[in-house]
Amino acid sequence: MECHLRLDKYRIIVVALGVLVIIAFSVYTFGSYSNKPKAGTKVEPAKSVVTANTSRTDIANSDKNDFTKKAIGTPTKSSSLSSNQSSSSSSMPMSLFENHEKIENFYSIQFPSNSTVMHGNESGSYVAKFSKGIFSVDLIDIPDNSNVQLYALTQVKPALKSSMRDFNLVGFKQLTLGGQRAWELIYSWKNMTRNMESIKTFVEGTDNAAAITFSWQKQQSTDQIINSMIVRPVLASFHWTTK
Repeated sequence: MECHLRLDKYRIIVVALGVLVIIAFSVYTFGSYSNKPKAGTKVEPAKSVVTANTSRTDIANSDKNDFTKKAIGTPTKSSSLSSNQSSSSSSMPMSLFENHEKIENFYSIQFPSNSTVMHGNESGSYVAKFSKGIFSVDLIDIPDNSNVQLYALTQVKPALKSSMRDFNLVGFKQLTLGGQRAWELIYSWKNMTRNMESIKTFVEGTDNAAAITFSWQKQQSTDQIINSMIVRPVLASFHWTTK
């Protein structure tokens, strides 16, 4: 009888430990989604900052004119963007946003202070709207048998081509953002009767990758200004964070 009681106690202990392990694993795996705000909920900035625009030299190095129409898969010379880039031109008011929605994928990014920033549809995503265009940030789970560059060319590019009217790939290049490798797709497309242009930037991470997209109505007279004074400062501000 005593032997049976001991066995029953051991079984109870083993079952209890198993349950605790399952609960702990579930909390770790899904805990980051429990606090996911509703899509469309307005996000308040962590703080307001002033970020200097990139200099003319930096602009020349990272401007869309550097994009090439060479065969896809042939990398162009990479460039680097830093949030500390200085300029003799005026500074642009920016607001800092910190996203802590998804474990191991925390990040910070700055948007123009006159933007309306909202939570996106997925955990860790943002949508920032203002008069010049729309930014979006999404987290992407890259398959183990792929990488960011390959995923951008074999998954994202075909999906854009099949879903967008008059899609045209302008170019593809590698750069560095926040100390991480990144790749950019720049493409034009048509929304109803409006000619649009987009820059989609993929940033490597230790877990997910980040996709930062900016879309605006194409106007030849303002494209370079938008690229240098809006797109580049936002991209340069992106950083993966640990807390």
